[in-house]
Amino acid sequence: MSKSDDRTREKIILSALTLFSERGIRKTSVNEVAYHAGVTRITVYRYFPGKEDLVREAFLRVERLFQNALEVLEQNPQADCDGIFRWIGEALGALPKGDAFARFDELKRLYPDLYSSIQQVRVVTLNAIFEHFLAVAERQGLLRPGLNRSIAQAVFWELVINFFDNQRFKTLGLSDAELYHTVTDIMLHGFLVSGPARA
Repeated sequence: MSKSDDRTREKIILSALTLFSERGIRKTSVNEVAYHAGVTRITVYRYFPGKEDLVREAFLRVERLFQNALEVLEQNPQADCDGIFRWIGEALGALPKGDAFARFDELKRLYPDLYSSIQQVRVVTLNAIFEHFLAVAERQGLLRPGLNRSIAQAVFWELVINFFDNQRFKTLGLSDAELYHTVTDIMLHGFLVSGPARA
């Protein structure tokens, strides 16, 4: 695929993600995606044979942010985890704004198999990031002695992997990036200020 093809494909995916975020998946037609992307409907179908293919790629676009971060971590075992998490947050903040919870809920209802496959991608990717983070923290002597890894992993799953299924997060009215920054800050630094207790 040429660079021009890559750019066109990316423009279509981002247009679809924008419209899905603003209007919902069911209410967004392929024609509207084409118009928003500045291409013809035939061009959209050249890259994506059906609407479900377009939906898959739009939602996988979000997961690719995490996959890119994992690639950086795998290529550079000494990578700064705080920096990587900050980069993910900035990338999430650059995505089209909208109700991510509603998007994923609609995806689950309209395309349950697709939702499951995207969730599987998230599980594999984020679990690998978590394992890498623990390994780096252990090597650097930052992992608390006696920390129960199974419980830490369960908390991570509840906070991060099942993020879009968590009803409490849905009611906060925060952007995806704001939620992500707060959750990663808690995961990395806890709730309390370290050092001596303050009077």
